[in-house]
Amino acid sequence: MALTVVAAFLRIYRLADLPPGLHGDEALTGLDALRVIDEGWIGPYVESALGQPTGPLYWTALLFKLSHPSLFILRLSMAILAIATIPTAYLMFRVGFGRWVAVFGTTALVFSVWHLQFSRAGFMVVSMPLVIAIASAMIFWAMRSAGKWPWFLTGLVLGLGVYSYGSYPAFLAAFGAFLAIQLVLLRSRWRALLPRCALLILGAFIVALPMVRFAISESDVYFSHASQVSFYRDPAFTSSESIGEKTAHLTGRVLSGLALLVHHPELDFSDGTGGRGALDPILAILAYAGLGIALFRWRRPPYLLAALVVLAGLMVIAFTATNWGDMRRSLVAVPFVYGLAGLGAWELVRLGQRHLGTQARHAPVIAAGAVLAIAVGWNGYAYFGDYVTKDYVDWVLVGRLVDSLDAAHTFDDPGEIYFYSARWSYNYETRKFLYPDTPGTDRSREFGEFSLDRTHSGPITYVLLPPYERELAELQQRYPGGTTVQESNDDGTLRYAVYHLP
Repeated sequence: MALTVVAAFLRIYRLADLPPGLHGDEALTGLDALRVIDEGWIGPYVESALGQPTGPLYWTALLFKLSHPSLFILRLSMAILAIATIPTAYLMFRVGFGRWVAVFGTTALVFSVWHLQFSRAGFMVVSMPLVIAIASAMIFWAMRSAGKWPWFLTGLVLGLGVYSYGSYPAFLAAFGAFLAIQLVLLRSRWRALLPRCALLILGAFIVALPMVRFAISESDVYFSHASQVSFYRDPAFTSSESIGEKTAHLTGRVLSGLALLVHHPELDFSDGTGGRGALDPILAILAYAGLGIALFRWRRPPYLLAALVVLAGLMVIAFTATNWGDMRRSLVAVPFVYGLAGLGAWELVRLGQRHLGTQARHAPVIAAGAVLAIAVGWNGYAYFGDYVTKDYVDWVLVGRLVDSLDAAHTFDDPGEIYFYSARWSYNYETRKFLYPDTPGTDRSREFGEFSLDRTHSGPITYVLLPPYERELAELQQRYPGGTTVQESNDDGTLRYAVYHLP
């Protein structure tokens, strides 16, 4: 409970401000949730943001219905799912690996910069680790239970996951391999296990049936996203002329996936992540050590499932284009990767106690606590002291656009918005979600017809974004008496300018 409270604070504190802006994909989450309110059932899959399952949209729509649509509530809907992952992960670690691993792994997850980045944004991907943690905890429970119905209930949760995020099938593949290996290891008990597995598959199929039917009837739509981001669309792959070069590219992608926990230097301009490994260096080393231990103990179900899921999450990268959502898709590995870090730490503590003797038996525990404290500090600073302050994060999450629109709406009646931007149209999703009722016209050369003329009789608000902020002086000279709101960059150049005429 204490860890969950801390996790809630870290995922809700200044949620509308950090990270700055509102990514277009976040805004699409809100717009599609509003569709749910207006239309009810909108199907299991939507084509927005290249195509994605709709499960979290119904949850967001519920919060909108209970409160009101806003940037904060939109992000809160995903933050709540992320917070719920914390006690669920603790339960999974506790059942699978014991209390000590559960405490260490869950604490690491609470402060994880990898999980925080997606907990505090409106991307629906954060729903996937929650479903994975629930399904994994339930299969551990089912395998220890004498009854059959826990298997069926586990199947229901497994089927629910297909509505979470597009890379969830990687978890299903790992889970299927896990069941197949268990059937081989326990072949003397097939008569008891086969009916249970059949109930699990039945439960998953019942829940996943709407998505299965959609994938069959609308295959072009359902597989469009995977096709657009697949490795064979990667320019580095398509430009390779020989089989050897293509093989070398794919090998490099596999190695990039395996190294993701400690090394991912490229910035991902689809969501603002990257530039560092998914974990801090110490936790990454412990996670790799835990992965080795899990592979060595593969005959024990929790260890086998943990190893398969983490490997599947990392290998997702090998099948997609270079650095296009790497950190998002590999979230399949969460939260198991933190359990493996706890497992690695626990085994080192046991090793230290065995060799240091009773005189210093507390030293390894103190060392593990210090390691965890360092990781907590590193991750906390990596997010709140570094990530949210980066210029590229502000650029990816369109912070400049959100701030300029907010500035335009500080007036009681902004009237018609004359919108100037080389990057965004006035019909961009972020504006449509935040200020859907404010009329506006594209006045940029890129999206409309450039003109500074005032053609409306009522209130007018000019919103000037680069490179059009340079037009502010001419506007002030042509139409004196207006009100100016502007913000400058550190170098003194205008970040945006807003000029309001009553």
